[in-house]
Amino acid sequence: MTYRENNKYKRLSILHKGLIIIAIPLLFELFFVFVLLHLLDESNSIISKEIESQDKIVCVETLIKEIADSTTSSVLYNVTRNEGLRKRNENSRAKLRKNATKLIRLCEKDPTERDAALRLNRSAISWMEQQDRALVSMPQARLSAFFAIPGFAEVQQLLVMRPEGSTRVILEREQKLQSAQPRLRRQAIWRIQLLMLFGLTVHVTITIFLAYSFAIYVSQRLDNVLKNTLKLGARLPLEPPLRGTDEIADLDYALHKTASEILNFEKFKEQLVAMVSHELRTPLTSVQGTLTLAEAGALGAFSDKSLSEINKAQENIEMLIELINNLLLLERMEAGSQVMKQNTLSLSRLVHKVIEEKREKFKIKNIQLKLDASNDGPVRDHGQEDFYLVGDDEKLTLAVGIIFDTAILRAPEGSVVEVTLKIDQERLELKITDKGSILSAQQAHNFFERTRDVDDNEQGKARILLLSLTKSIVAAHNGFISVNSDRQTTTQTLRLPHKRSHSV
Repeated sequence: MTYRENNKYKRLSILHKGLIIIAIPLLFELFFVFVLLHLLDESNSIISKEIESQDKIVCVETLIKEIADSTTSSVLYNVTRNEGLRKRNENSRAKLRKNATKLIRLCEKDPTERDAALRLNRSAISWMEQQDRALVSMPQARLSAFFAIPGFAEVQQLLVMRPEGSTRVILEREQKLQSAQPRLRRQAIWRIQLLMLFGLTVHVTITIFLAYSFAIYVSQRLDNVLKNTLKLGARLPLEPPLRGTDEIADLDYALHKTASEILNFEKFKEQLVAMVSHELRTPLTSVQGTLTLAEAGALGAFSDKSLSEINKAQENIEMLIELINNLLLLERMEAGSQVMKQNTLSLSRLVHKVIEEKREKFKIKNIQLKLDASNDGPVRDHGQEDFYLVGDDEKLTLAVGIIFDTAILRAPEGSVVEVTLKIDQERLELKITDKGSILSAQQAHNFFERTRDVDDNEQGKARILLLSLTKSIVAAHNGFISVNSDRQTTTQTLRLPHKRSHSV
């Protein structure tokens, strides 16, 4: 649940912003298509006018041709009375009527051409009527009848296309239009091509710009969340919360809220640990002092059995105090407040020192220790080793001791624990191998984690606390520690930076 859940229907989410980004080039695309359709309509109008003009010219030329053909066929038929000529005349007159009607329809939008087409149609009809009268004339007047009829002068005008004639009016106007149309058509095509190039360029530019801007916007906001996440892990102050109502702002708000809760919890935990440790150590120290006095006889004589119990109680109190000290040390290590000494020391000598301290524990479980200290392979004498590093002697001794204690706890009685110390690629490497229970891959991965479950041979949660402390100490020395198991053995590996130059 986020702080904006009650107002979720008024939010501008990443999806909404993406849709808005998509809508902008889409609106431009619609506008571009509208303008393109308008130009295509203009181009289509120009082409339609050109086709219509061509049809008018064809109609006029066809009318002239059919008038001439009908006149010729009618004159010849009137002289020869040949039926073939009569049929030819009928076909020509049918074509003449058809083209005259078509020409009138084509010239409807232009008043001048419409009047010329109507005059041309009336002249053609009049001429066909006069032909009919000439065809029924007396045999001796059949030829002269065509030249004596009143409409012959108008027919001559049609045939020779004089300037004052109807055909001349239409043809001149359409021929002028035909000469101008190619230029207009080229201009229309050029405008369409220019618009398409311009539209494509603008569309691609807008799309790239908006996509890049949106990607930068989302990337910067996510980068801010990532920085805050890393700063939270490093316990550094977080960047200011992001503004906005999108999911990234919600995520950043939740991160700030979680960070605040984590820091408050850690502060409470530190206070709790400090308080508990102080409240525990004070009475334990007091009890330890009393037991020491009792063991020394300052409180009177005690039986041997009582002294034995007092000794056991003292050992348990020492373990509790040591546990409390380790807990406080772990908290300081994780908080980064523990100051680490920077002394030059020998890891080989440190290991031998720890072995001497743990020798009694090895004897109790009858564990045989096998030590191999080598530099680049061969076994070397203890006094000639070169296993030097810079670090805190006390903290490293504690870490190595915990590793040895862990191996002793895991190893079966009468088994062998192998210790190998060598230099590997400018790092000191300490390996402790036991023949205890085999760890799974998951168990090996979480072996030094503070929150893992307790194994049966670890004697409670305290061992996990010590292992986690070991990991923190090693990490503070720029090293790392791991564990892995094969079919028979389990090996703890500690790697620390090597320092070749040292002072003796």
